[in-house]
Amino acid sequence: MRRTRAVLPSRAYPMSLLLVVDYVANPGGGCRFVAEMVRSLRRVTTSEVEIVSHGASADRYRALLGGEIPVRDVRPLNALRVSPPWIGVPGARLLNALLGTPDFHFDVPAAALAGCDAVWFPWLHRHRVAGDVPDDTVATLHDCIVLEFPGIVPESARRDEAETTRRWLASSARVVFTSHATVAVADRLFGSSRSRPVIPLSAKHERPAQPSGRAWPFGERPYLLCPTNLSPHKNLETLLEGLAAWGAKVPLVVTGPGTDLRDEASPRQRQLRSVIAERGLVPGRDLFTLGYLEDSDYYALLEGAWALVIPTLDEGGGSFPVLEATERGIPVLSSDIPVMREMAERWNVRPIWFDARDATDLARKLAELEGGYDEHRQAAREQAPRLLQRSWDDVALEYATVMELNVRAAS
Repeated sequence: MRRTRAVLPSRAYPMSLLLVVDYVANPGGGCRFVAEMVRSLRRVTTSEVEIVSHGASADRYRALLGGEIPVRDVRPLNALRVSPPWIGVPGARLLNALLGTPDFHFDVPAAALAGCDAVWFPWLHRHRVAGDVPDDTVATLHDCIVLEFPGIVPESARRDEAETTRRWLASSARVVFTSHATVAVADRLFGSSRSRPVIPLSAKHERPAQPSGRAWPFGERPYLLCPTNLSPHKNLETLLEGLAAWGAKVPLVVTGPGTDLRDEASPRQRQLRSVIAERGLVPGRDLFTLGYLEDSDYYALLEGAWALVIPTLDEGGGSFPVLEATERGIPVLSSDIPVMREMAERWNVRPIWFDARDATDLARKLAELEGGYDEHRQAAREQAPRLLQRSWDDVALEYATVMELNVRAAS
């Protein structure tokens, strides 16, 4: 039976311990979500918070949090199978297959979760608990993108992710979703499930302490900004084709992991370079591919953008960049998909919508923005103060209820 604890002022209960378990620690949105949440959970509850991770992922959290939150390194039970020592050696992929080593998930030791009052897996993706899931476990399912879009990961990893998600949904854990759109996808893939809480995210991130002083070759011109990665669901082909069909009257600046397109061995990067060449786009004139940037550089780029474009075919809880651009009064073009519509309604965002699978429609919307740019920019500026703001403390308070943590008394 699950232990219950009333959500009452801190003076009524002693301090408790919340373990936050993440063995992936994706740079960018993944780590950012966890960092914002652990800080907020410490502010709004009486709980102490500790992160459980391993290796480079644990190091990433230590660097990000600067010792503010303890990070405990606990080796997963299948460490050699997840990251075998021969990784990168010629023939390693075949060797992994022959030895049965290509696990996609991390087996988290149940013993690592003992002695706490609650456990939270902020990304249930790629995590399994070895043994029974403890009663006081909460896990967040952000999306089913890997399952919906073949080719993001190898097929064996896709099957592994499907089984991991199925186990979480069938377990005693309280599974939280970040959007109703993802609930609908999970119900379609795994069958109608019991009622699940939906806790939308915030996009209120701390700005870098030091502004970027970096100069860009396009810095004196208007530019269209797209923060993304190379995953197929990010839909870069449609963006490139739409840009070309419009005539690339404003250059496109693409940033995010892998987007420098410099890896000659990457099939995905070769594919995108072919699209660029076939569409007659000229790198350094029509297109600037920057790769991953630190926050200070990215936010400086965002501040100076002519507009932001997000061509994605799917997201989890929405798009941080859309909200951040709207907050700064920058026009946004967004793919017209359910999760983005849900986010826009929640935040009172009014982007220029386009059909995510129709490059011609994107070209039309770019022409519409270009032809009435002053009006669109003014509308974006007027929209900024009308956003329905949601802080990370708001998100943490909703999680605290699900986690059954004690909320601090209001000051």
